Amino acid sequence: MTVANSDELDAVASACAFLAHLFLRKEAGGATVAHLTAEHAADWPLAGRAEGDPDTARGVALLLRAVTDPAPEADVVADFTRLFIGPGRMLAVPWESVHRSEEGLTFEAETLQVRHAYAAAGFEAPALNREPDDHIGLELAFVGELAVAALESVERGDAEAAMDAMAAAGAFVRDHLGVWGPGFADLVIEHAATDLYRAAGHLLRGALPVFESVLA
Repeated sequence: MTVANSDELDAVASACAFLAHLFLRKEAGGATVAHLTAEHAADWPLAGRAEGDPDTARGVALLLRAVTDPAPEADVVADFTRLFIGPGRMLAVPWESVHRSEEGLTFEAETLQVRHAYAAAGFEAPALNREPDDHIGLELAFVGELAVAALESVERGDAEAAMDAMAAAGAFVRDHLGVWGPGFADLVIEHAATDLYRAAGHLLRGALPVFESVLA
């Protein structure tokens, strides 16, 4: 295993932070559309690593359109609610265990596996025992935190600590996020009613192989 360079780790951390924010918080969509400039929307941090990837290209185009021709904030909030909250059937359930367990429920074995992976790296879900640990946004935030830890280790010259953080992040993507994330992204792409969340679905789908290659 070799240590990724600082630019690659920073790109992974930035992409994870952006997507985690969008998938975790209902109010994040409107704020993103209001404050993200067209220049920043076009400058997706993983674009260089995912050159030629159709999902990344489509995601960047949709994000740019969402920023330059924004939907009303109420529509963005409504889209988030339909996709990830309900009422009624969620169109893109954001918890790993629902996608992977035989019963299709939260707080199944997969949730506990994710919790143990978090704990091994000193990370804890903010609503422990109240909300499932395996939310897509929390899993992305976890990978992003490990990428930041690896980046900080590289910058202080601690290659061993950087490799440990990368190994933990890579294993998590391989065993968890990379397993169910593509299917979740497909559901977001299929059911989203706004450019912003269609963009998020495509960007996530394009990002997962990059995470695997950078962190491997």
